[in-house]
Amino acid sequence: MRFKKYRKAKLTHKFIRYAVVGAIGTGIYVFILTLLIEVWRYDPVISSALAFIIIVIISYILNYKWTFRAKNRHRVSFPRYLTVSLMGLLLNTIIMFLAVNVFSIWYGIAQFLAIVLIPISNFILNFYWSFKIKN
Repeated sequence: MRFKKYRKAKLTHKFIRYAVVGAIGTGIYVFILTLLIEVWRYDPVISSALAFIIIVIISYILNYKWTFRAKNRHRVSFPRYLTVSLMGLLLNTIIMFLAVNVFSIWYGIAQFLAIVLIPISNFILNFYWSFKIKN
């Protein structure tokens, strides 16, 4: 019973840190996305993908060092993190493409949907796989 409480508290603590990193990353991401679309007039789908790639690098470093305090070598953690992030990128791109090009929804609403859905699945995969230490 005591172990379950500890495990739940540890998971909650990591999720809060993950959310903080995510909030920082999201702010930077939205800034880059808006800059690319509104200032430089890039396509919203391409802009979303470029901003996402930049954030993968920033968030990996923050999550590795602060959120998960990983002990794995980067050659183990980064490819896993990148795989999870690429799955998120694919989902993000599908959401943006469908919303903007098929349903003619403003990119901001489409991106909001992606920002809500993708981090939840990414946290679970990163917690249980990307930064998991083999015993």
